[in-house]
Parts: sequence; structure tokens; C-alpha cells
Amino acid sequence: MRVLTVHGWGFCPAVFQKVLPWAEHFSVDHSLGLEENALLLARGVDSDTLLVGWSLGASLAVLAASTKRPLGLVLIGATPHFGGAWKEVHLRRFFKELEEDFERKLKEFRKTAYGDADCPLPPKDGAVGLLTEFVRADLTDLFRSLEVPVFLLHGRKDPITPFREFRKLLKLNPRFEGSVYDGGHFPTFFQEGDWKEIFARFGQLPPLGPSAEGGRPKAG
Repeated sequence: MRVLTVHGWGFCPAVFQKVLPWAEHFSVDHSLGLEENALLLARGVDSDTLLVGWSLGASLAVLAASTKRPLGLVLIGATPHFGGAWKEVHLRRFFKELEEDFERKLKEFRKTAYGDADCPLPPKDGAVGLLTEFVRADLTDLFRSLEVPVFLLHGRKDPITPFREFRKLLKLNPRFEGSVYDGGHFPTFFQEGDWKEIFARFGQLPPLGPSAEGGRPKAG
């Protein structure tokens, strides 16, 4: 089993590299759309791949899984339709603030969603375009039809993807299993053992760490 992570909007692979340095990491291209990113992600997926997607990355993992069947999915802070999870007035305000001062608003968003993140600033036009697609995309039918094993992780105090989205997903597909942690949009306090316990649900883990034969996998 190989683990391939997919970060969320406005971030980079560093968010997962810190906690899962031995995994492989997909870098979302903020200059491309959802479908294009999903197709790129699918190229690195095979039947031995466990996809770990966070936020927008969770949606990309689901889209990729509809093209190439993975071993399973771990989805963090996921929603089938982000635009349906928030009132339009809140979304309009966020986009307005992005337009007025993109760098300031993105940094504010990163702090709320994750904390300190050592990520470069994505191109404004591309990032706003990708976010617009994510907000509009309704993947309800795709989530409902998933047949691969899926484990959901959701923070009880998630300020980005409301907790009700976790309950919605569990009702949407009876195959889904999940767990709630007492935290925000990303489980920043998880230790390696916490991740191992989740991944072990899907099969035998590969040798971990730099002592494994061949060293750590390179970031994708």
C-alpha cells in the first residue's frame, strides 16, 4: 500500500509533508481547474494507492477515484458541495475580500484553516478561478456512487467545512465510515501513530521512515 496525499485550496504539499514525511504528495496546480487537477492526480493512482484528501483535495480525490480506482480514500474536512454548505452572502464576502487584498485574505484563511503553513503564494487569478469551481461543483451523486472504502475525518470545531457536512456524507453513502476529532479543519495534533491506525484499516502499511529500503518516496 502506498499513501498519496492531496492538500486543500490555497496550500501546498508542506501541510502533509510535516506529518507524513514518508508518504507521496500531490501538488495541486492552482492555475488549473478541478477536472484538470483530478486528471493529473489520477495518473498517479493505482489499485495499491490510498488517497488522503483534505478539503478541496478530498473532492479531487473523489474525482480521481471515478477515473482510476484506488485502494481507498481518507477524506478530511470533506463536503459534496461547498457552495451548498454556506450562505451565499458569506461566500460573496470572501470572494470580495480576496479581490480587494488577495495576499492578506489568503494568509488569514490559512491561519484559520491550518495555522502556520510554509507555502508559496499561488497566482491570484488561477487560485480564485479554482476556488470558484470548487464552490460551484456539486459532487453529491459522485460521493453517493463511490464503491471504494472511504474513511471520513472531521473536526468537531471545523470553521471551514461545517460539521453538518460530515453527518450529511455518512447518510449519503452507507459504505462510508468516519471519526470525529476535537479540533478544526485539519488534525494538526495527530501523531504518526494516529495516522497509522487509520491507514491500517485499508491493509498492510509499507515500511515507514528513511530506514526503509530505497528511502522515503519522493513528493509527486
